[in-house]
Amino acid sequence: MCASASPSNPAGILTPSREVHSPIFSGVPLIVSATTAIQRLRTVRFIPARQAIAQLAVWQESSHILQLYRRYFPQEFARSTTSTVVPIHQGEPCYSERELEFFRLIDQRLFPLPEVMYDMERLPSIPLYPQGIDWEDERENLRLSLRAAMALVSDDDSMLWEAWLPVNLRPALGERNWELFDELCRRSRGLAVRFPLLLEFVGLDTGNAWLDSNWECCWENYPWEESAMEYLRKEWRKAKRIFAQLNPLLDRMDQHPRYWLKQLVKLWNRAIKTPTHHATIAA
Repeated sequence: MCASASPSNPAGILTPSREVHSPIFSGVPLIVSATTAIQRLRTVRFIPARQAIAQLAVWQESSHILQLYRRYFPQEFARSTTSTVVPIHQGEPCYSERELEFFRLIDQRLFPLPEVMYDMERLPSIPLYPQGIDWEDERENLRLSLRAAMALVSDDDSMLWEAWLPVNLRPALGERNWELFDELCRRSRGLAVRFPLLLEFVGLDTGNAWLDSNWECCWENYPWEESAMEYLRKEWRKAKRIFAQLNPLLDRMDQHPRYWLKQLVKLWNRAIKTPTHHATIAA
């Protein structure tokens, strides 16, 4: 059995302490009567050891998060007056106001965080907020350019091709030679060189943590540590560079779909694996 901790600031180590004048620090022992001592002991609320350990773990995590707050945004941290008390909602610990303040700064300046961070109990780690394609979404709600790329990768959505391409120019079935497809796109020059990146994006195969994740695998173990923060920040910078490359292509494809879908499908069909694909490159 352990005594429950007081509701004081669990992250007090981060707050400059004020000088306290107390007889406890005067070198003179504080003497109370036996009756007073017994009364004070009776006010102590005992909780199971397992619950006490869990509570200490929450306070430890909160302290780590606030240390990161001071590390990444020292000026904002120094000016902050929000509470650091960890609230309890329906028996579950939530984030303190100071932690939520830190999360908003992260979302604005470092990398995106989901809204669930602000309206639910504490999460086990930093959630990776997927920024790529969600294959569970209704495709009709997506941009035409993305929908077309998804149709090529998954060999479906025949209605799209019927609406935009003639019968003699539809995606051909068969295994692709991706090196050949990449080479053909590079030779086409212009925005067509970015077709492979588009297909990697919709296929969740860019190699980027933010763009290749989905809601089923976004709860990876990214603890509140500086190394994890730096990794996610660098990956988000890479993701933004990929978006900067893709957006001009997507805009052009949406503006002139017939032309660009024809170009994409022609290159796609030429990249089908054949025994003579090397001769195709030379041609």
